[in-house]
Amino acid sequence: MAGFDAATALEAHGGGRYAGQLDPAWQIAGKPNGGYLLSVLGRAALAEVGAGYPHPLVASAHYVAPPEPGSVELTVQVLRLGRRTAQTRVSLATAAGLCVEALMTCGHLDPAEPFFDGVEPAELPPEKACPRLPVEGPGFLVPLMGVLSERLDPATMGWAVGKPSGRGELRGWLRFDDGREPDPLALLTVVDALPPATFDLGVTGWVPTLELSCHVRAVPAPGALVVRQRARHVAGGRVDEVCDVWDAAGRLVATGHQLAGVRHP
Repeated sequence: MAGFDAATALEAHGGGRYAGQLDPAWQIAGKPNGGYLLSVLGRAALAEVGAGYPHPLVASAHYVAPPEPGSVELTVQVLRLGRRTAQTRVSLATAAGLCVEALMTCGHLDPAEPFFDGVEPAELPPEKACPRLPVEGPGFLVPLMGVLSERLDPATMGWAVGKPSGRGELRGWLRFDDGREPDPLALLTVVDALPPATFDLGVTGWVPTLELSCHVRAVPAPGALVVRQRARHVAGGRVDEVCDVWDAAGRLVATGHQLAGVRHP
C-alpha cells in the first residue's frame, strides 16, 4: 500500500503531459475513489502552473469512466496565469480513453481568520470513542479504509446494524494512516472519503460519482480532521451531497459538493 504522496506521484513528460500509477489501495469496490482521482488531477495542475500558485483553491471534475488501477496519463492545459490565481483544464486517461476531466483554480490560501462563517460546526464524541470503519464494507471491500483512518460518530452508524436514522448524515474523524498531516491537496481526497450519506437513509451499495467539486478554504492545522457528509436531495437515481471538513483547530478548511448515482426505492 502506498501512502498519499506515493499514490499521487507523477512523472513530468513535458508539454503539460504527466504519467502516474493509480494505487489499488485507494479504491472502493474495485474502482479508484473519486476524491483520490481529484488529488491526482490537482497534483498535475499544481506542477504545471508552478510554485507561484501553490494551493488548489477550486476543483470541479466530471467522471466519464472509472479507470482501473495502474498506468494513467494526465494532460494539463493552462487557461490563464493571473496575478493571484491560475486556471487550468486537466484530463486523466488510460489506454481505454478519457476517464476524468476537471477545471482547477490554483493560488494562495489566505491565512487570515474568516470574515464570516455561517456553517454550523459538527459535534463529535472523542476520537477514540468512535469506531474505525473496516476494509470489509456492506457487501464489498473498501481498501480505502486501510489507508485512511475513519472513525464515525456512533450516533450516525445505525445503518451498520440495519437501523439507519433517516437523517442522511454521517460525521467522524479522519487521519492518514501513513502519519501524513493534511494539506490542501489532500483535502481534495477528504471531501469524498466518507461513506455515502445515503447509507443513513437505508440505501447501501455503490454510489458512483458523476461530478465532484471542492472549495479549499484554508491550509489545515496538523492533526485529525472532522468531516461531516450530508445527503441533500435524492431523486431519479441521483443524490447530491455536501461534505464539510474542519481541521484540528476547529477551522472550516474545505467543502465538497457531489452529484452521484444511487439505487433507491
